[in-house]
Amino acid sequence: MGYSQYKMVVFRATCPQTTHCITMSSSLVRIANSTFSRASSGQVFFPNLSFSIPSLQSSTKCVERWGVLGPSSSGKSTFLQILQGSLICTPPAGRTYPAITNQRKYPSSSIALVDFSAKGSFGENVMGEYESRRGSKDLTLRQWLERTALHLPLYTDNFDFESHLATRAADVPLETVTTGLRLTKLLEQPVSTLSNGQGRRARIAQALLKGVELLLLDEPFMGLDPWSTDQLSDLLEKISSPRTGDISKISSQVVISLRPQDYLPDWITHIAYMEDSQIVAMGNKDETMSSLKLKKTSSSPAVGILQQVYKSDLESQDMPRAAETTQTKNESKEVLVEMMDIKISYKDREILKDFSWTIKRGDRWGLFGPNGSGKTTILAIITSDHPFSYSQPVKLFGRHRLPSPGIRGISVFELQSLIGHSSPEIHQFFPRRLSLRQCVESAWAETFITKPHFSSNAKELVDDIFAYFEISAEDQLTSFSDCGLSTQRLALFMRAIVKRPDIVILDEAFSGMDSKLRDKCMHYLENSLEERQALIVVSHLDEEIPRVVDKWVRLREAGEEEKAIFGKRE
Repeated sequence: MGYSQYKMVVFRATCPQTTHCITMSSSLVRIANSTFSRASSGQVFFPNLSFSIPSLQSSTKCVERWGVLGPSSSGKSTFLQILQGSLICTPPAGRTYPAITNQRKYPSSSIALVDFSAKGSFGENVMGEYESRRGSKDLTLRQWLERTALHLPLYTDNFDFESHLATRAADVPLETVTTGLRLTKLLEQPVSTLSNGQGRRARIAQALLKGVELLLLDEPFMGLDPWSTDQLSDLLEKISSPRTGDISKISSQVVISLRPQDYLPDWITHIAYMEDSQIVAMGNKDETMSSLKLKKTSSSPAVGILQQVYKSDLESQDMPRAAETTQTKNESKEVLVEMMDIKISYKDREILKDFSWTIKRGDRWGLFGPNGSGKTTILAIITSDHPFSYSQPVKLFGRHRLPSPGIRGISVFELQSLIGHSSPEIHQFFPRRLSLRQCVESAWAETFITKPHFSSNAKELVDDIFAYFEISAEDQLTSFSDCGLSTQRLALFMRAIVKRPDIVILDEAFSGMDSKLRDKCMHYLENSLEERQALIVVSHLDEEIPRVVDKWVRLREAGEEEKAIFGKRE
């Protein structure tokens, strides 16, 4: 069976149901035999595309909830941008918004695209102006939602926010949205203290406050622990359910993009699978997945090290003793990081209490725990990206951050020269204009954009790692912005390990990578990591945890009284 025949078989299997429930005028988005590009003479995306999404209120008898699936560079994000109204459509009348224009609304104000794939989540780092000023003026979640919903400036010394908020209102009441998304209790909390899962709900709330008809979410489950994934999935199912008489209920059609290996919610009814900016197959979820031989992925931890990490508390009660054995073994090894009774809290919210952790040369650690349990904060203390690295009882490479009589402190630049680090935060703020080679070479620089201070063997190390990952000299000149998410993650992974630092920190470093590329990174770690190097890995997926990880620490939910649990891979 040829490619075009195969595609038509899948489509015909679902068209009868669709046409029963949807009329042309009830489509939120209707695309008829159109082709798209970013410029009039630029690359073409999704040639001869035909696709439609029904209005939620017009499809109460057979609700369609779409998932857009495909590898990282398949064009999922571009497809969502096309639905949003971005990219040039040829012919111009090929893309219409009947249900929106019938209500005398504009697509730009009725459709929201929230991108989690490459920009990082709100809870980890708020983008743009907020991140650069959060140390001096930390907005509460209420302030952030109110101001962004009404397009008011986040920060200014001469702006009367109270007057504007008193005379204007969001399209949907704040209390309605925050109650539905379980954010009400967090409204007075600084946004910088929100967990990953809380932050994603906040960004969704920001979109819903504008009363959108269509909510497009680009990889919303990336980097979430299984429990946060389930919670967010349940909320999206409720949001994408038609109103049943309660006019205050939040209701919006939802479309999500996912990788084939990601968790696919049960409430998704239809999928569009794409490769190379073309839809390979689309239609009913079960029939299409069966035709493509795709397997559904659970959000629960798979069998592996995470199965051991997340055992019940009863099974884990003896593990702290195992930690003592783990931490005291091989006393001759140099201690690289020593934390003693760390206490971390934001205002009245306690994150960590009496946390102690020792990392020695050659250690291979996994750092696990729910979103918001303090993982990112602990890593920020180690890398000296957090003020707590000065105030907490922490020794890094045998020294405190601040000097003491007769002992000099360790500077941030010295630390950065000894640590390789890849994380969603670095990805979010990494300069997109740099080439892939400049990205990797910046491992020898004090900042992303300053001139690197190369060691004598730096060129050889850079050439070797590009050769291992089979990236040609020509492709090394490609700008970071022109690469897909998977390649961008790879470049930052290479940057973290290329100069063979004393500590390698991989915080969700493989999230968003295609499976083959991720497996090659795993193979590199297993064969190239030197015995003197320590490794710290953070992930919520077993397949993203290298087999060399043999020790782990599991943090508790923020606010829980129980201490962190330590263990060893069985």
